[in-house]
Amino acid sequence: MTSQRTISMTLTCREPECGRPIRADLAVAGPGAAVCPSCQARPVFRVEQATVEFRSVTRCPLCNGIEFFVRRDFPQKIGLGLVVLFGVIASVLFYFERVAATFAVLGSLVFIDGIVFLLVGKVTVCYRCRAEFRNVDYNSGHKGFDLATSEKYQSITDEKK
Repeated sequence: MTSQRTISMTLTCREPECGRPIRADLAVAGPGAAVCPSCQARPVFRVEQATVEFRSVTRCPLCNGIEFFVRRDFPQKIGLGLVVLFGVIASVLFYFERVAATFAVLGSLVFIDGIVFLLVGKVTVCYRCRAEFRNVDYNSGHKGFDLATSEKYQSITDEKK
């Protein structure tokens, strides 16, 4: 007997027609589950029953891809901005021979990174279409980002253009 529970697994992807980001709840995915705010398109999601029952993604409901990677759910642009900002501050302090202050600035960045690592959750991402799956259970088959796998799908995308 399966229990009836509300599942809030969300999918964030780019709408194929206009490229704008849209969000959909995988528990109710299907025609009309999401509407693009820009072009009003309604992408069709093919959600497997196992995805809903086990809260784990094995096949992408948007592109039918089967390869995924896991990353922290933190905006990469903000992370890069912090590294650049703290690097510039540390460089200026080092230029003025304030070595202790330089290492204090770099140490504070490491501390901030540790806090982000502990507090921010993970997101599963499809290599093929870059759809992001939040609030899904951990799948041991999904590892960190692999450049070779990503390049395989990048070449497929380039051929379509």
